Amino acid sequence: MMHGWGGFGMGGGVGGFPPRRFEEQYHCYSVAYADKADLEKGDKILLPPSAFDTLARLQVDYPMLFQLTAGDRTTHCGVLEFTAEEGCVYIPFWMMQNLLIEEAALVTITNVSLPKATFVKLQPQSVDFLEISNPRAVLEHALRNFSCVTAHDIIQIPYNNKNYHFELKEVKPSPAACIIETDCNVDFDAPVGYKEPEYEPTSAQSSACPSPMASSVATSKVSDTGEDDQKPAGVRIVDGKIIRPEEGDSQQTAASEMLVERAGQTGVQRNSAIPEAAPEVDYWALAAGDGARLDGKTPTELKDAGGNKIDVRKLRAEAAARRAADAAAQLSVPSTGKTLAGVEVEAQNPVTGNTASSRKSRVGSKFSRLKTSTTSFQGSVNSFK
Repeated sequence: MMHGWGGFGMGGGVGGFPPRRFEEQYHCYSVAYADKADLEKGDKILLPPSAFDTLARLQVDYPMLFQLTAGDRTTHCGVLEFTAEEGCVYIPFWMMQNLLIEEAALVTITNVSLPKATFVKLQPQSVDFLEISNPRAVLEHALRNFSCVTAHDIIQIPYNNKNYHFELKEVKPSPAACIIETDCNVDFDAPVGYKEPEYEPTSAQSSACPSPMASSVATSKVSDTGEDDQKPAGVRIVDGKIIRPEEGDSQQTAASEMLVERAGQTGVQRNSAIPEAAPEVDYWALAAGDGARLDGKTPTELKDAGGNKIDVRKLRAEAAARRAADAAAQLSVPSTGKTLAGVEVEAQNPVTGNTASSRKSRVGSKFSRLKTSTTSFQGSVNSFK
C-alpha cells in the first residue's frame, strides 16, 4: 500500500496523474471592467492565464465549455481569451443577472462536455420583438456569438440599438446543449404580454371605409333621379364574358358639360377619358406610317371590324388622289368674291402663272440698282493688254 501511494503521488505531484476535471473559484466581474463591452452580444468569458495552463494539461473536449455555479443557480458558457487577472473572471452582465450575483461575487467554474442541441424554444420577453421584419434571420445571426444554451436562462440579443431578451423555454436533447456547428430547430412562443387581436363582426362596418354595397345602392338611387349619366356603350365584361356592341348601334355620347371645347388631332374624340366616337381604321392606316418595331418583330397588321386585312398602300393612294382633286378644284375656282355690302366683284389682276417680282432688293433705307455690266466694278484691271 505504501508503495502504491508513493508511486501514484496523490495530489497531482510529479509522477502522478493530473486532475481530469477543471474546477476553480474566481471573483466575478462584468466584461465592462475589462473594456470588452462587445462581449455582451454572446456568452464568451475571460479567464486568467493560470486556467489555460491547467486546461492544457487536461484531456478536455473542444470546444471548451464551462459550467458557472453561484449558490443554487447554474448556467453554461464558452471562453474567448485567457487574459483576465489572476483570481478574476469576466463574464457578460446578463449572465450575472441569471446567476443573481453582483460584482466581485464568488463563482465556481467547471469544464463540461455538452451534447449538440437539436431543438430550442424561445419566448420573447417583450412584444417589441414582433416589430422586427425578419425575426428568424436576426436570431440566427445573433446566435452565432453563443457557444451553448441552458434551459430557463434569459439571453440578451442586441439589434438596431435595442436589447431584446429571450427566455429559453425548452432545450433538447438535454437542459444544456452546445449550438456550435449544429443543425438546430428553433421555435418561438408567444411574447410576454401578447394578446390576441379581437376581430369585430363582419356586419359592423366602419364609417371611414364604407362597404361596396352601400356605394352601389347610392349609385342606383342617383340613377333613378333621371340624370343623363348612363355609361357609354362599348366593349365590357359581364359575368366573366366579353360583350361587344352590335354593329349599327348608335354610340351614346357623354354630357356636353363633361367634354372639352377643343378637339384633338383626330377631330372626333374631344376627351380621352370619355370616348365620343373612335376614329375609323382608315385614319390609323394613313397616320401610322411604315416604321419598324424596336424589338425587330413584324408590325401588327391593321384589320377592319370584320377581321379583313387593310391594304395600307391602296388607302394611301386613294388619299393622295383625293388631295390632288381638291387642289385642282381650288385652282379652277374663279377669282371672284363679295364685299361686305354683298356686291360681287372680279379680281383685277388674276394670277396666270409664275411672274417675276418687279421689286428691287432693299439694303437698309436704300434700294439697289440693277447692274447691266457683267463685271463687279469698272477699272483697268478688267482689260488684259
